[in-house]
Amino acid sequence: MAKIPPKFVGLQHIAIKVHDIELARRFYTEILGFTITENYKPGEIPDFPFGLCFMRCTELHHDVNLVYWPKGEVNSEEQRSFDSIQVGVHHFALQVENRNVLEEWKSHLESNEIEIFYGPAIHSPTHPEGDGLWGENHALYISDPSGNSIEIFCDMAPMDPYTNRVNEKWFRDRLSRDGHNPIDYDPPQAGKID
Repeated sequence: MAKIPPKFVGLQHIAIKVHDIELARRFYTEILGFTITENYKPGEIPDFPFGLCFMRCTELHHDVNLVYWPKGEVNSEEQRSFDSIQVGVHHFALQVENRNVLEEWKSHLESNEIEIFYGPAIHSPTHPEGDGLWGENHALYISDPSGNSIEIFCDMAPMDPYTNRVNEKWFRDRLSRDGHNPIDYDPPQAGKID
């Protein structure tokens, strides 16, 4: 039997490749509100032919690393990562406090002419407004200038560790917050894991 590994605290940051660091920096700072912690140009760090721009949206040193090469050494943006069959990151997600803040993000993105290519939606097979997907979270999806897809979300379902099912109390409280009768719908059954 395999030894059980130590527990993680959580997933903390992502490093994504961008085709144009100036476009990427403007998008992440001016549109998404990130702060640049540090930036190193390609080749500035020994043994690293690429540049690294560390950015944060929390108090931690970095939440996103932008990885880049000198201008002209990589192709311009490719197909949106959400739709691409290429191996790599499909999307990453930024959590907001609640549905009101998600609505504020929707307005902010629209006022900056950023395409919301999916959503706002409720990922749920049982919620009355659900799109049939999983996670029970409210979400919308955008892309950065290099085609990296980003989910902005709230209300990710906590799971019951014994049944692998969405926590029932949380599900019913969320239905109430969303303006639905909490006893009219049930949490989704445990998902497929084989």
